[in-house]
Amino acid sequence: MEWFQELLINLMEADRWIQYLSVFITSIIPFFESYVAIPIGIVFGFPSVQVVIIAAIANWLSVMVFIWLISGLRKKIVKNKDTGNKRKNRAQKIFNKYGVAGLSFAGPIICYHVCAAISIASGAKKAYVSVWQAIAITTWSVALGVAFHYGVNLLEYLPNLNPFS
Repeated sequence: MEWFQELLINLMEADRWIQYLSVFITSIIPFFESYVAIPIGIVFGFPSVQVVIIAAIANWLSVMVFIWLISGLRKKIVKNKDTGNKRKNRAQKIFNKYGVAGLSFAGPIICYHVCAAISIASGAKKAYVSVWQAIAITTWSVALGVAFHYGVNLLEYLPNLNPFS
């Protein structure tokens, strides 16, 4: 665990571009995405607006690449329909209940990549899924950035509650 602490210390002391690159890379990784990179970047003291923009773009890029790959894969698999698969049936029920928009906005809970995969596997068009994923990633990134920006700043005024002081 010492290596992780040393990595964090080096990152805090690193050049601003290295810090931005770390936010970008963290946002690309599925299940970390922008909803992990934004709080980490803001807590480390990186500029909030830049962190939100970089994290949202990186998250969006990784999801778009995933959508285009999974869409191509679906075209090959659709020939071999397997209706008895429990996972597929469960995913179809979720899709039928919430739709592309609902799944996209559930991204921080489920993972944007998983939401996109469910939508594409259920037959939604990749352009439609791409638009809703972009809207959801942008909305959640801005909301999370604002919340953490003001939450972290609130800790400066309440020193007894600040775990970093």
